[in-house]
Amino acid sequence: MNTSTVKNKKINSGLTLNKKFLSLIASFFFILPLNLFASHTIIDDFIEQEQKSYTFYGMASYYNNFSYYIINNEKILQIDTPNEVKMQASEWLAIVSRFDVMLIQKSGLLVKIKNDKLIIDNHDMLSHKDAVVKIVTKDKLTTIAPELDQLRYYHLWAPLAWLSKIVESTLVLIQTYLVSNWGMVIVVFAILLKLLLLPIGIMTTNFQRKVSQVQSSLAPKLAEIKVNYDGEEAHNRLMAAYKEFGVSPFYTLKPILGSFIQVPILIATFNTLGEMSQFDGQSFLWITNLAYPDAVMHLSFSIPMFGSSINLLPLLMTIITIYSTIVFQNKHAPEAEVKRQKRNLYFMAFAFFVLFYPFPAVMVLYWALANILQFIQQKYVEI
Repeated sequence: MNTSTVKNKKINSGLTLNKKFLSLIASFFFILPLNLFASHTIIDDFIEQEQKSYTFYGMASYYNNFSYYIINNEKILQIDTPNEVKMQASEWLAIVSRFDVMLIQKSGLLVKIKNDKLIIDNHDMLSHKDAVVKIVTKDKLTTIAPELDQLRYYHLWAPLAWLSKIVESTLVLIQTYLVSNWGMVIVVFAILLKLLLLPIGIMTTNFQRKVSQVQSSLAPKLAEIKVNYDGEEAHNRLMAAYKEFGVSPFYTLKPILGSFIQVPILIATFNTLGEMSQFDGQSFLWITNLAYPDAVMHLSFSIPMFGSSINLLPLLMTIITIYSTIVFQNKHAPEAEVKRQKRNLYFMAFAFFVLFYPFPAVMVLYWALANILQFIQQKYVEI
């Protein structure tokens, strides 16, 4: 064998080794990541897409969350533990975001929660021909299957969920038969709800008037007893003073009764406004999208509880509340009591500003309208 033949064999051998080495490197950098990415499912794609739409701050960050349920004809089960659940043929897996729901129906699917993430151990079954995968808005759930209606407002106590569905149906009826713009729907709804609750509002005002009248006469007498007496004698004289005016020591709580009657309706209304997909993409006045805060300016940084935008509606809402407080009068209450009431109202204005600032514009719009209507009521039904 000549020298050139030997050299050629060595060169070919070296090339072969180089090819094997390069193949190994390629396997490490390309094949391994493909195996890792194989665990990325259509559910992950859905969640990532939803998370890209908008990030809420403060108490509104609730809308960033996802919930996971298994639903059948008889019940709904929330998946929130590491315990593995095997789906049956008639069951639906629901991945619920603020507006949209991903629905999956596939018998034998194994699901669980790990580190707040939905894990499907046999996710390859999602590619089977008999696997059903759909994405719908919450208002379209019943078009897929009647039992899926259980998902709507499931996070609420059953009576509140029922009230929320009534509020949603009312809003849809207003938009269908009265006004087409969803912003005007809120205006009409706020007026109708105020008229509906007006008897309760007048009752509460009458209670407050009577409390103020009693308080203006009773307060000096109670103060005198507390200064001049103590112990059991003071107690007896205080009870006698209450009896003289025909009230109990808890008479000041009576106006709160009217407010408590309205609380369930307000809870249902706010939950409905926050979750109705019909508001998404709808504009009103300067508001480009009622489903999100009405940002008029964006900041280059985020403020805790408030986010990274300047929102106009919460400012207007607070100004309305403060003005209502300034002109608030209670002719029957002592001056010190009126000052105390105004301090409470100023504090509430600040608290609601912090609370509502990061919330969707539709919710802040409704509350601002409710404050305006309450101010009008105060002008005509004085305490």
